[in-house]
Amino acid sequence: MSEDHLLIEKRSNGVVVATLNRPEVLNALSGRIRTGLREMVVDLKADPEARVLVITGAGRGFCSGADLSNREERVASESQPGLGSTELRYGFTAELQQLEIPVIAAVNGAAAGAGFAIALSADIRIMSENARFHPGFLKIGLGPDWAASWTLTRLVGHSRALEAFWTSDPIDANRALELGITNRVVAHDDLMTETLALADRLAQGAPWAMGLTKRAIYAALNNDATQQAQLEELNQAWLRNSLDASEGARSFKERRDPSFQRR
Repeated sequence: MSEDHLLIEKRSNGVVVATLNRPEVLNALSGRIRTGLREMVVDLKADPEARVLVITGAGRGFCSGADLSNREERVASESQPGLGSTELRYGFTAELQQLEIPVIAAVNGAAAGAGFAIALSADIRIMSENARFHPGFLKIGLGPDWAASWTLTRLVGHSRALEAFWTSDPIDANRALELGITNRVVAHDDLMTETLALADRLAQGAPWAMGLTKRAIYAALNNDATQQAQLEELNQAWLRNSLDASEGARSFKERRDPSFQRR
């Protein structure tokens, strides 16, 4: 078993790739993975160089969910000093949506239970043609967790979310695309190439504008139109005074690509 259950690669352009790294158990969630994910989110919030986060799995699976077979890992995940067990296990999924950078899930294989929830918590999902979502919580007598009921309902509506959880049927890549759960389906061998190409493109965007747009989109899930218009105006008023907005206007006039610096 690998010593590094979560691999973090920081690329030169600000793209951060997090790889769940327990391929021998389809990247089932260990205490070290849970802790690593939580710490990663905290670190990214404080990292001005981070532009995009990509989450994927090593080997043939994305994440098979909770590791119910390993008592030592389960106890470790629920007893970290300074963090309540609920915060440690689930808090980072909500915080993925609070990160003011794009989060992309590159779903390379099976994403089951909590693994399905992790993929749902990303802003964008790209699936290998071989990947499957397994919303199988009810098969073991449990309900959805890791905020899966919140994210899936907002992606597909309440009726289809109920059907997915109640039946626990696997959802293949093409069906996920049809339902709107995934943004793209690509050839398996092209998954990381396609994902990193998108990540590289998003990394070139204006960081503050990208972050405030993300904040606005998630706020729109709960705001009415008036509240949303007010939020947009506040965002625009702040962005108009940024140097990146000046750079955007200059580059447009000069017919060149902008160079945004988060300022």
